[in-house]
Amino acid sequence: MIPQKITKTQIELLYKFTRKHFVEHYDVQTELVDHLANDIEQIWQEKPSLSFDEAKDISFKKFGVFGFMGVVEAKVAAMNKKYWLLIRRFMKEFFQWPQALSTLCLFLTINLVLSQEGYQEISLMMIFGLVIIGMFVQLFRLRSILKKRLRLNDKKWILEEMVLNTGGMAGFSYMPFQFIVQFIIQFGGDGDLGVMAILLLSLFLSIYILLLYTVAFVIPSKMTELLEAQYPEYKMMA
Repeated sequence: MIPQKITKTQIELLYKFTRKHFVEHYDVQTELVDHLANDIEQIWQEKPSLSFDEAKDISFKKFGVFGFMGVVEAKVAAMNKKYWLLIRRFMKEFFQWPQALSTLCLFLTINLVLSQEGYQEISLMMIFGLVIIGMFVQLFRLRSILKKRLRLNDKKWILEEMVLNTGGMAGFSYMPFQFIVQFIIQFGGDGDLGVMAILLLSLFLSIYILLLYTVAFVIPSKMTELLEAQYPEYKMMA
């Protein structure tokens, strides 16, 4: 008996099967479908009398009790690592010529603002207020883009979701407040911060602002380019 081959209809059934088992992202679905299809054809070579569903069930059981969960978690972890490598890559550019000049200007501006005696607390509140408002406005815009893309194309991609959710970092943009409050208590006491403390705080705020700018503006602006490099099939579906 000639071994069977997977048909296009059966490929679509495998995609539905992965979605049924809580695999949301198309890139993970595709990886699993390729694996299942190859394994099913291998099973047919050994047992050609089996139906598609029977061979599929045998293949699925090889994933163990938790099914596709392990594959999904591994894929998300790998993509999260890649996302942080992207952050590091674009952050490095802020310390290379000519962008290093803009970074220096940002640092000097923050340092100048914080050096105004008697206005340090107000200055800090203004800086954080502007940063947080800007972040949440951009986060709202990015989530609107994500919803629109899902309406036009129901396929979800892990990296796309990470980019448009800023890797979850926007929701934690307020956390440095806690660090700075402790910093002021430690080094400022009841008076103004000293020169060295202001320099350290200016450096911290500069890096903090550049990090948020990278995840909220720089990486999303290059999203299509990054996704096409990661997923060859993305360009055909975009």
